Amino acid sequence: MASDETWDSTTLGVQVEGRASNVNLNHNPDKPLAANYPPLQVSQEDVFKSCKGENFGAEQLIRHENWWTKDDPLGGHATSKTIIQVTVIIRDSGETLSVPMETGATILELSYLLAYKTGTDPGEIGFVSKQGCSYRRMYPSDQVRPKMTISGIESFKKTRMKYWYPKAIIGAGHIGLKTAMILLKKKDTDFVIFDRMNRVGGTSWMYQANTTSKLQTEYGAYHLEFDEDNPIPSMFNSPWPSRNRLLQHFHQVSEEYGILPYCKFSTNVKEMNIYDVSGAPTKMFSAQKWYMVEKYQLTTERIDVAQLTHGKFVPRAHAVDEAWFDCCAIMFYPGNLTIPREETYKNEDLFDGEIGYGMFDEVDYSKVPGKDACIVGHGAFAVENVRTCCEYGANKCYIICRRKNIACPRVVSWMANRSLNALTCVHFLNVMKPMYDMIGWDPWDYYAVNTNEKRTTCMIQQKARFGIGDIYFLSIYMGKMEVVVEPRGIKKLSHHTVHLDSGRKLENVTVILKLLGFVGEMENDRLMKIKEMAGFWVNEDPRRYLVAEPVSVMASNMGGTSLSPGALSWSVMGIYFIHHPQDFIAGVVAMGMLPKHASDMSDEGTPRPAYVVDARHGTSTGMAVSIHTPHLAQEQSFDGIIKAVKHRLCHPVEKFLAAAKEDWDYYAEKFRAEGFGLDKPYPTYPYNQENTRGMILQHMQDTNEPPLLCDYEDLRLSS
Repeated sequence: MASDETWDSTTLGVQVEGRASNVNLNHNPDKPLAANYPPLQVSQEDVFKSCKGENFGAEQLIRHENWWTKDDPLGGHATSKTIIQVTVIIRDSGETLSVPMETGATILELSYLLAYKTGTDPGEIGFVSKQGCSYRRMYPSDQVRPKMTISGIESFKKTRMKYWYPKAIIGAGHIGLKTAMILLKKKDTDFVIFDRMNRVGGTSWMYQANTTSKLQTEYGAYHLEFDEDNPIPSMFNSPWPSRNRLLQHFHQVSEEYGILPYCKFSTNVKEMNIYDVSGAPTKMFSAQKWYMVEKYQLTTERIDVAQLTHGKFVPRAHAVDEAWFDCCAIMFYPGNLTIPREETYKNEDLFDGEIGYGMFDEVDYSKVPGKDACIVGHGAFAVENVRTCCEYGANKCYIICRRKNIACPRVVSWMANRSLNALTCVHFLNVMKPMYDMIGWDPWDYYAVNTNEKRTTCMIQQKARFGIGDIYFLSIYMGKMEVVVEPRGIKKLSHHTVHLDSGRKLENVTVILKLLGFVGEMENDRLMKIKEMAGFWVNEDPRRYLVAEPVSVMASNMGGTSLSPGALSWSVMGIYFIHHPQDFIAGVVAMGMLPKHASDMSDEGTPRPAYVVDARHGTSTGMAVSIHTPHLAQEQSFDGIIKAVKHRLCHPVEKFLAAAKEDWDYYAEKFRAEGFGLDKPYPTYPYNQENTRGMILQHMQDTNEPPLLCDYEDLRLSS
């Protein structure tokens, strides 16, 4: 591993042909932060057990002061809240199921719970318990017993649909690998993963990211072992690992969990055809006759080098090494928008400097030191490039944008990701205030915020995702970077000068980085034969599943800023309906609740394929599926707790704040050494243990969020 002060090509471990080598840093992106702060003492296993009611001591039975009151007609005893494990055994098969329930729960409650899980009529379920040397039939009003025999249910598990062909996963990025992990966990080994790249990691990290790109959110909400049964990742020494450390993580986990043998790398899926039960190809599909499709045939081709130009795959003129693969279902994860929106400025040939897109390692950052840089755009990649330019020693940086998007401080992202109950957007913005106050801005004034006069409710609607990072704010405070709002953008260029439409000139600029957002890839619509997306399903087909992380921000509550919670949910959802397609057709499709989205070509510069959906579409899909698929809802009922527990154990309050402050102070001293911010007070990191714990406790009080077992140590709560 590199030292804390150097970062050279020997540390990369990742080679992608056709990319610049941007490793001329005097700073290791993966230097350890807050290394002297120990993790919490409580174990992940104990926290999860406590959330399920396990290992709880017996509680005293609560009594009213009066033995008999009108509020307590059953004898003066309140129902016991002690959690016990109730084991039920199916009479005919011997199959068992353990259910945590309160001691005072009734047979009627348990009947409805099991009916919800299995789809059985609760009136058909009967219970028998042993009483002495005989057996007693249990009545609906009886309290549950620790062990009972049950009739009226054949199995606690649903029977999976059996297929003649394997499943195909297209994309070996975060969601594709997570899907493979869950399939293996469910002991479903009949699948193959295809990817254009020569290793796992996905297009975003293997191609789009620069060599020095870092995770903007925290690894606690972005890692492959994001599951109740998997351990906390131990290979990261900073909350914000670099691109190369993440790719190392993807490979290590894929190897450890046995995913690599299922992968076919350097393979492009170029065509998909549908065959019906007669064996003939067909272009017709009806959701009500989904069972008439026998297989999907994929045409693949081997590629030696990822044929990508600015994110777009360029096929060969002639077919080489073609093969055919028959599958019963397709789970396609093309990655979030992969093609950068392009724009050419007048007189670029006269600029006499570096002009390029601030991704793919297209720009040689070794030419940045001591030069002024202009970043065009105000999305997440633009915010990242502020840090990148600062790391490479750029002099003055400018962000030119048509309007400012909300940028998110690290602590605010961390607080959303650690939440059990989502933060209200009111609290989300209020937590931003210490950072925004430092630069004299108010996040409530942004175009994306819709609120009432008293700011007691609000909705955030923003086309771009939040750029997350503290260096954005620090560089503004110290005069290292300036945000220039120019509604009509750049008018033209001349020698080392950017001319804005307002008449302002930015002189002595030698680097221009274009970060204007991304557009979808229309080829994906063609490949999957999409007429419209119904939720994340192509043409209401339960066996053609396509997920690209929804774009934009549309929320009144903020439950997180990272991918792993969604990757877990989307993977489980897609697998469930392939295993149980009848639940999809008879449930959410029959009810007509899935949001629909077709391609939109109205904006020539930004075509929007059908598979590119917004945040509202994604949220509506999740809600509709949960309401109309009780078995799936039950399987995913613990996901929110997984998110909160994983994140809190990865990033305790004291350790996280120490890491954020250490990184902040490093850049503050760097900027001062370069002559910036000397006319201002030293920028003390605006978040500390006192105000941060206060914000967390305020959120817990406002949303009725209960403390987890780890919180007693982390938040210093009295038990």
